Amino acid sequence: MSRWKVPATLVCTFLAAMALAGQSQLSPRFQTVFILSMANSLDQHLASRLTSNRILWVVLQPANADAVLTDSLDEDFWAWLDRNYAVPATPAAAAGDPAGAAAGDREPANRAGYLPASKHRGTIFLVDPRKRVVLWSTYELPRDSSPASLDRSASRICTQLRTAFGKK
Repeated sequence: MSRWKVPATLVCTFLAAMALAGQSQLSPRFQTVFILSMANSLDQHLASRLTSNRILWVVLQPANADAVLTDSLDEDFWAWLDRNYAVPATPAAAAGDPAGAAAGDREPANRAGYLPASKHRGTIFLVDPRKRVVLWSTYELPRDSSPASLDRSASRICTQLRTAFGKK
């Protein structure tokens, strides 16, 4: 069953991208973001740039966030999402129909309460954690792991996000 999760995630990402293609801007309802740990501490550079440029407020508790920034959409991310943003049961699931169970009803992973720094590099995703939709993504691979290079990458990512939100 888990072999279908990766293709399903890719299809969902593609459909979300197509749905958003008609929209040139992200919804203004997304004002706060929780940033998951990223490779080479890129998350810290992003937090600094997002707040200093007043693009999004970075929150320290996942429950307070309108969106989540991550650099992976793997099994660990979905398990973390299930732990921190419970999906309300569908009427069919409440009635005991396993075929009607929500996607968030999958077996919880046997992991710690945090997501370790990802081995994935380059692609950053902005996810609506409650609707389980990828809202925006970009590919920005830092030249190296130096703080200056990571800061330049964070700056470029934030510029793209600012454009997606229609902020000047």
